[in-house]
Amino acid sequence: MNILSKRGALSASLLLSSFLVTPITARAEEVLQTAPITVEGFLMSYPASSSYDATQEIIGAAPYSDGGDYLRSVPGVTASRFGGHGLEPYIRGQSQSQLNIVSGDSYIFGGCPNRMDPPSAYLNLQAQDEITVVQGYQSVLNGFGGSGGSIIVRQNAPDFGEALSATGLVHGGYDSNSEMWDAGANITAGTSAGYASAYGSYKDAENYEDGDGEEVRAAFKERSGGLKLGYTPGDAHIYAGIDTHKIDDALFPGAGMDSPYSKGATYKAGIETDLNGDVFQSLALSGYASLVDHRMDNFSLRPLTAATALYVDSESDTHGLKLESDLTLAEQPLSTLLEWRRNNRDAERRVNATNILQSLLWPDITIDEIALGVETTYDLGMENRLVVGGRYDYVDVDYGRANEASPAAGNRTPNDIYQQFYGITASSQTEHNLGGLVRLEHDYTANSTVYAGLSRSVRTADATERGLANFMGAGGATSWVGNPDIDPEKHHQFDIGFDTNRAVWSFGGSAYANIVRDYILRDSARGQEDILANLPNADVYRNIDAFLSGFEIHGAWDVAPRWQLFGDATYTYGDDIDSGQALAQIPPLQGKLGARWQALDALSLTTTMRWAAEQNRVDADATTGSGRDADKTNGYAVFDLEGTLTGFKPASLNFGVRNLLDTSYANHLNRSNISDPTEVQVEEPGRSFYIQLSVPF
Repeated sequence: MNILSKRGALSASLLLSSFLVTPITARAEEVLQTAPITVEGFLMSYPASSSYDATQEIIGAAPYSDGGDYLRSVPGVTASRFGGHGLEPYIRGQSQSQLNIVSGDSYIFGGCPNRMDPPSAYLNLQAQDEITVVQGYQSVLNGFGGSGGSIIVRQNAPDFGEALSATGLVHGGYDSNSEMWDAGANITAGTSAGYASAYGSYKDAENYEDGDGEEVRAAFKERSGGLKLGYTPGDAHIYAGIDTHKIDDALFPGAGMDSPYSKGATYKAGIETDLNGDVFQSLALSGYASLVDHRMDNFSLRPLTAATALYVDSESDTHGLKLESDLTLAEQPLSTLLEWRRNNRDAERRVNATNILQSLLWPDITIDEIALGVETTYDLGMENRLVVGGRYDYVDVDYGRANEASPAAGNRTPNDIYQQFYGITASSQTEHNLGGLVRLEHDYTANSTVYAGLSRSVRTADATERGLANFMGAGGATSWVGNPDIDPEKHHQFDIGFDTNRAVWSFGGSAYANIVRDYILRDSARGQEDILANLPNADVYRNIDAFLSGFEIHGAWDVAPRWQLFGDATYTYGDDIDSGQALAQIPPLQGKLGARWQALDALSLTTTMRWAAEQNRVDADATTGSGRDADKTNGYAVFDLEGTLTGFKPASLNFGVRNLLDTSYANHLNRSNISDPTEVQVEEPGRSFYIQLSVPF
């Protein structure tokens, strides 16, 4: 299915820059603004939020491969690598549907059962005005689930006068290691009555070399683009738009297949208005449709080494409506939310020579969710606030093709596979999930805030965890099978945090402890309770009780008029309470340490050390645990040099070298292979020189 022609989408790519982040206030949340970047000082946002203002002077605008690569520059965020594209973000040891990734009130879910295209791969960051990274569960209004955190991007209505005017950005750059070229532009034009905004870009990357000089299969081509029209009469904002994204010929060393294409298009519209009434203060209504097509195979982009040439065609379509309102009841402000989201996923694996169905990976799984949320802040004097929120989520699940047979797999149906591994079959299900939070915030000085909070969040299982029907190997020995009877995760989290900002230094951090009932564990099939199969090389899903804890700290110090030191560190601990073993795929202690020198008024230079400690708490044996860690991982320290030249304003030239010492290293977080049980850890790029030119107007 061709989205670019059939669904009328545009094509292009996107731009990214890494930068020094400056903490603003206290809660584990960060706001990044994505226009030309200049330090504006500290911005106090809503209570107990920790913001990063990216209208700041950039410290080094290095190229990035996709949204996940961009996000891992933020303190507290890391990512697992699968290839050159499709990096998967992690926050507080959680990923995938444990994180909310929301773009302009819309969700997009990837079309690959093996997550070659996670939601972050479709983020069109170039056209966004604001990126908010929330660590943990900090608001009941941030979306469905979101136990690990939320990533929220927004494009705001421009502020034009009565005369027609325009703003925009043209950019382009090159990265030497992957020979990655990127170029693009965005422009917004209008008056106080309305506007039009458009963007488009292109990116082309080859394979890269790791620190040992070994070639890593990571090439891809990417185009993205969008158009948005807005009408702004008075206090109202009415808009409609489309965002498109297409990734071609993406190679994945960490998978048994590559992807000839992934195509996504999001159609959205909405209205926002200030009412300023006695009860209703504001109202916002939005709707969207996000449509994704994906193909992967084991023969078109690589030599065929498997016994059979196979391909997978899959679709993931998401629709949603959202109604938000700020109210005042009995002089108490309330923020309310009513939201509906439907995601349908369907994926078929077929034998290329005969086109015979081999597996219904996603047997037409539809998940409907309806949410009602209310949140308010009580003022307890000038220095104290109490935030209280509650949320109800209704979930309805249906399987449309669970009884359809796959001739190339012995005419097994998905229900046959579920029966083999769990002794159950799929059926329609409903859930009633309750969440909420209470948080006390205290300003102990005008520039310093502390907080402590308790929260409960409930995350329902996604289509893969509920119903993946990947039948592989003799008798299903290397299968990967979802559990139709899986329970939702219940996260009970305690948070404390602080942020303080002084004239020449700032420092902040947070710590948390999270007891998770019915944690959804991807495990090996060893004949455990409720698991009928004893096939340790097959993957299943089951509920356990788990414990997650950790901390995030960040700070900056202006040690001299032209010098600044900065750094951050993040630690996560994960434990399977039932077995006493380590949870798999938990990142080690890691962070950054750097120094910035304003060498001249128009030249800044930055050196950064990205580091990680070794990770020895692993679950790498499938005969006694899940086996989802490839192995223990060594620590590393990687050095970057970056510079920004602004002497020919309005243009800025960013240049630098990443991994200066050509260090060989890999992130601990690995990825799994849908074609066999192998866990694959992909090496990070070696030394790379880059240059990036940006010209705002």
